[in-house]
Amino acid sequence: MKMAKKLLAVVLAGVLALSVLTGCGNAASTKTIADAMSDMGKAEGVEFKADSKLNEKAKAIANKWVELENTEFDTEDEYVKAMKKSFMDIMGETYNDKYVFVAVTETKGYNVTAQAYNLLQTMDNVNDAVDKKEPADVYYVGTATITVEGEGYRLAVITADAEDIKKA
Repeated sequence: MKMAKKLLAVVLAGVLALSVLTGCGNAASTKTIADAMSDMGKAEGVEFKADSKLNEKAKAIANKWVELENTEFDTEDEYVKAMKKSFMDIMGETYNDKYVFVAVTETKGYNVTAQAYNLLQTMDNVNDAVDKKEPADVYYVGTATITVEGEGYRLAVITADAEDIKKA
């Protein structure tokens, strides 16, 4: 009987170890997404830094995005205006003079690098107040995941200071 208990303890310890390691691998977090984006932006001198304060804003924007997707608008233009206004309201006055980009990617089947690439490809500035400026070389990233109709998505809020356009 003692041998059976020892064997059971070893088996259970193995199962526990495997279940803990299952979470490792290529898990995406705001930091790993920002690091992957930085790796992709190095050639252009652009850096991305994780900003945990933006995670909460990303979650609020993700929820608002779902709400707006389920709202009827007469035109696409009305939808875009409502989206930009809602997202900037969530960001607050602190971000009125900064670039605020929103990007979305699916998560299922996409590792950290693929998610980061997709987010970079879908970045859309929602702050029209900075259109005559350019973003600084340091971007701050917050992310949130959301499930819509059974599909997983990662929404990123990416901010950067707005600078005067440098003349060549």
